[in-house]
Amino acid sequence: MSRAPKEATVRAFHCSSLNQLRSHLKDYLWVYNSARPLRALKGKTSIRFILEQWQKESERFYYDPNHYFTEPNT
Repeated sequence: MSRAPKEATVRAFHCSSLNQLRSHLKDYLWVYNSARPLRALKGKTSIRFILEQWQKESERFYYDPNHYFTEPNT
C-alpha cells in the first residue's frame, strides 16, 4: 500500500501558543472555504460571486468588498 497520498496531505504544525494555533486555523479555513467552488453559485467561489454582484449592483453594498479579500485587485 502506498503511503504517498497520506504523507502529502498530513503535515504537523507546532504552535507555541493557543492564539497562534487559532490564527493558523482561522487562516486555513478562510483559504479553504473561499477557494472552493460552490454548486449553488454555479461553480463560482464565494469571493468571485460577491465581487460580481458588486459589479452589477454596487448600491447594495456599503463598502467596496475588494478590501476584504486577500487576492490582488485587478
